[in-house]
Amino acid sequence: MPSDLWSEKDEDDYGIPVSRSGRGSTSPPLWSLRRLRTYAPWIAFLLLFVLYLTGSLKTPSSLKRTNWSRFAYVQYATDDHNLCNAVMMFEALHRYGSKADRVLLHNPQWTTTGNGGKDRNAQLLTLAVKKYGVTLKPVRLLDERGEMTGGPYGDGAHSSWDTSITKLRAFELTEYERVLHLDSDMTLFDHLDELFLLPKTPVAMPRAYWTDEPPGQRPLTSLLILLEPNAAEMKGMLSTLRSWWVGSEQQRTHTHAYDMELLNHRFGSSALVLPHRPYALLSGEFRSHDHSAYLGTINAPAELKAKWDPDAVLKEAKLVHFSDSPLPKPWIMWPYDGLAEIQPNCTSLHDTSTCRERDIWKGLYDDFRRRRKDICRLLSVAAPEWKRYKQEVGAA
Repeated sequence: MPSDLWSEKDEDDYGIPVSRSGRGSTSPPLWSLRRLRTYAPWIAFLLLFVLYLTGSLKTPSSLKRTNWSRFAYVQYATDDHNLCNAVMMFEALHRYGSKADRVLLHNPQWTTTGNGGKDRNAQLLTLAVKKYGVTLKPVRLLDERGEMTGGPYGDGAHSSWDTSITKLRAFELTEYERVLHLDSDMTLFDHLDELFLLPKTPVAMPRAYWTDEPPGQRPLTSLLILLEPNAAEMKGMLSTLRSWWVGSEQQRTHTHAYDMELLNHRFGSSALVLPHRPYALLSGEFRSHDHSAYLGTINAPAELKAKWDPDAVLKEAKLVHFSDSPLPKPWIMWPYDGLAEIQPNCTSLHDTSTCRERDIWKGLYDDFRRRRKDICRLLSVAAPEWKRYKQEVGAA
């Protein structure tokens, strides 16, 4: 009978004859490779599951989920301008998908609209909480002598002292394992979540590559501070600051960056140094004619001297910090004669029709002012009279 003739279905994968389980049956035997291929994935899954249950299969620590609630970005706001700047920073972190918490240390005189606030600051605080998930922490402000300012509940007389020392209150956020404080007068190009996962260290900061000190002696810059909160550190630094002022109030001026001095005094020889590329680009770099400090080519052999490329530098940077003294900060409009004096010069000897440094530099300021208007609903402050302003900041 034709049905009794041998066919391909009577052979296994290697052409070896097999007996059929019955007339007309085409099912492969239990031991055929076809059947093994069908069930192999299930067998492998069961073996892996057994290994997992017995502890023989460990999940690499690098694959474990990070508990981002242990970390936080911190901003401080003591006046109307840096409150808007702080909200702009939180908006950027939200836009870039940062996973860490966000905390704002702010003037205790302010409150949200839900708590009765009716001014622009109340609206900005409410925006920060509702749209960007910010935790508000009203704190007593600290002046550059390390003294509380603004009365016992922040409702006292206005202080003429600088309050940037207040940023050090980030050391008091002991509910977190690690916090990252960023100066608010900057633009972020990405989140910085990767810094929270660096090896443990009390403090990590970039160096101020732009200073005049010799290579190897440049101080840490406080524009970015990754720290492990510790109330004892805060107490110790305030004690140091007050000791500096004992008997010297007549000699001290109001222009010192005391937060930077304190941090270098305490951590200058022990901090983990973060690379200024890409974590500490200054806007003033686009006005400079010598980029060796930023590029890291001081004392380098000629073949390792990197070529300056403003577009590549901007692309690699995680942030830019506005620093073009004596020109005002970006929320203040440029005096016309100040802009003419300070803006980048075109460096091309062959093509004077373009100047990428100037285009990038102006674009950074324009972007900041546009976001300030869009996010905070605030216009830029009117430009000051240039000659008088230079005298006030000691640059005349």
